[in-house]
Amino acid sequence: MAHFRDERWGDAGRLYVDPRLPEGAHVPLLSYLDQAEHEVFALLNLKPQRPDVFAYFDTELLVAAACTHPNVVAYYDGALHVVTTHEDVGTSVLHEYTHHALMSQGMLWPAWAQEGIAMHVAREAWWLGAARLERVRDDPMPLEVMEQSVPYTMPPDQAVLFYVQAASMVYCFVQGEPSRVRKLMDAMDTTGEAAQGEQYDQMSRILDPSTWQGCVDGLMQDTRPEQ
Repeated sequence: MAHFRDERWGDAGRLYVDPRLPEGAHVPLLSYLDQAEHEVFALLNLKPQRPDVFAYFDTELLVAAACTHPNVVAYYDGALHVVTTHEDVGTSVLHEYTHHALMSQGMLWPAWAQEGIAMHVAREAWWLGAARLERVRDDPMPLEVMEQSVPYTMPPDQAVLFYVQAASMVYCFVQGEPSRVRKLMDAMDTTGEAAQGEQYDQMSRILDPSTWQGCVDGLMQDTRPEQ
């Protein structure tokens, strides 16, 4: 914070810009942040206070500032950190802003719901590859891992499978019904311990072969082979 340029994001937000970025390089990022606010409110009906945002020139400095694996280009830890030169910066901002919106409202766990909802809001589709879906269908991560892990601290290959499994779990829970996203959010808890009640039981049962794996089978049939 001592070395980054301090820019404003409206009246409430602060944007700290890597001094290696040229003047005005943060302007497109402001547009992505404004769009993320709009999308999260429209899809999740959440409008949190704006977070601090750190804009990096490259991944090297972002990784040096956190316990992340080297493929990470954005993360959220109470502030939003993003590499602005990455080609998918808009998607990254929307994904991480969704984490901010959920966490600021006390919707913390399980981790698979956090990540899956963020991927759903950001309309990420990279996980829809037949080979990856087949791997998580045939050898899914244990539910305990999916509930408690911080995926951006995992080895890259494991993190990819975590995200694929999380995205498929949320997809299979929602099944194209937007109201079910709200039900999933309502069942998330603030302590990291398993929430109680019928809604959380329904969330946990998504990994049952008769539900989740059948849904993944359907996804695989509609997905082109990965290149």
